[in-house]
Amino acid sequence: MASRPVVAQILEALNEAGVDRIFGIAGGGPTADLISHASKAGIEFVLTQHETTAVIAAGVYGQLKGTVGVACSAIGPGVANLANGAAHAYLDRLPVLMLADRYSGGVHEVALRQQFDHLAFMKPITKAQIVLHEDTFMVGLRRAVRTALAERQGPVFIDIPGNVAGKQVGQQAYALKKADGHAPGATVNEADLRRAAQRLANSSAPLILAGLGALALPPGLLAKLAAALKAPVLTSPKAKGAIAANDPWCAGVFMGGKLEQALLDRADTIFFVGYDPVELLPRPWSMNTFVVSLDSVENTEQTFRSDIELSGGLADAAERLAQAAGRPKSGWAEHEVAAYKQHVIRAIDVDVAGMTPNAVILATREAVPEDTIMVTDVGANKLLVVELWEAYRPYDFLMSNGLATMGFCIPAAIGAKMAHPERPVVCLCGDAGFMMRLPDLLTVKKLGQHIVFVIFADDEHSLISSKQVVKGIPKGGMDFPRPDYQAMAATFGMHGVTVDNPEALKKAIAAALADRGQSTIIEARIDASGYARQFDVIREL
Repeated sequence: MASRPVVAQILEALNEAGVDRIFGIAGGGPTADLISHASKAGIEFVLTQHETTAVIAAGVYGQLKGTVGVACSAIGPGVANLANGAAHAYLDRLPVLMLADRYSGGVHEVALRQQFDHLAFMKPITKAQIVLHEDTFMVGLRRAVRTALAERQGPVFIDIPGNVAGKQVGQQAYALKKADGHAPGATVNEADLRRAAQRLANSSAPLILAGLGALALPPGLLAKLAAALKAPVLTSPKAKGAIAANDPWCAGVFMGGKLEQALLDRADTIFFVGYDPVELLPRPWSMNTFVVSLDSVENTEQTFRSDIELSGGLADAAERLAQAAGRPKSGWAEHEVAAYKQHVIRAIDVDVAGMTPNAVILATREAVPEDTIMVTDVGANKLLVVELWEAYRPYDFLMSNGLATMGFCIPAAIGAKMAHPERPVVCLCGDAGFMMRLPDLLTVKKLGQHIVFVIFADDEHSLISSKQVVKGIPKGGMDFPRPDYQAMAATFGMHGVTVDNPEALKKAIAAALADRGQSTIIEARIDASGYARQFDVIREL
């Protein structure tokens, strides 16, 4: 059997799994070998300015492409810098492999400089931690890929010892061919499915709460199920687009707060479809309503209880439930769903002296094509973007909700644009979150990407200052100097513009979309004084 370098076989195996890009900052060990040989295996290396950027961009890219994302880092400080990205991938369910340098065997056991236990460090925030060895490296790699893609998806950390990458070993069988989407899962128990179908069909007010798992349903299936049951659908924030915003049964988002309480109080059956408990607020489930749940994995967390639990393939079960609905007894009407959505818009519309965040969101939605991929960051504006942005297809709306980490916007936009270069990618980002990953605008520039960044500019961490207001304590310590956004844009080879009203914003976005030669940073100067009142309407902070 012919002998070939371990690093070459790793790269070829990853390419067989559908990987065509690796993101990150390489060290001087095996990761340097990886990026040097990547192009021979049909893989492009994307240099980022920070390791957390690499993990988020790789995770988003992998998720949108239907395979694992891959990021790499140097030993020690490089691995430490992966932490926020790893925690995000873990709690936001992104399938990503993180490959890092490790001292060679023998040296690893005695070295002190740049040395800490990578595996122990990563254990709380990854699904698995693996060291690749020359005799079993392909077993470890196969395990990593399968583990990252298995439900619930998430990150796997891989250490590569320095003496392994260049070793000549016998050719391995990869068996890492890219899977076609999500695995179908086991067939749901027939008796349980019949009980669920009967309960849902006989319910006078069924309400569907759809989560992350619903994004993997075949196009239109969630809408078909909702119509068959005559049940309004509230999605989790990250599941926006699982049912189109203009579908008559799409009621908006489930935030676990005050706004949707009227629908929850009327419901006599709550039907969770692919709902990942990581998206629920950290409070006990207190509703006594009858619960039916359908998910690809068992409800081991028990964050919410189930009177009837269906576990297995979501698509097959949803199709069978829709067919079994017959003539549902639901008393919901489509016009009630439309009225509720209008109620939400009115409820969070407050009067302030300047341009409201609401106006920024609605003007942006009006100015961009329906197929735009929207990326939003974490901060005060996120709660409003989640409520007001209309998404029409799965994965057209990207956010961090499981970890809710600031600084998500720029890395996620990079990954999304690489996955779908033909589609518009627009960001609605708070100024504080934008500043956290600012250096990676260089990555956008190097890649020649065309992204539109709309910045909610209010010069403070408004979510925290709003909490100070709600608590009745002095507001302070959260403000910062306003940067010159137009000069900043020019520094990164981008166009910069400042607006203070919705019409000017729409014109700026239209110009930015038309100018495909460069990215644009739009400073939208907002009046943040209404945030505390809006949050009081949406949910307790």
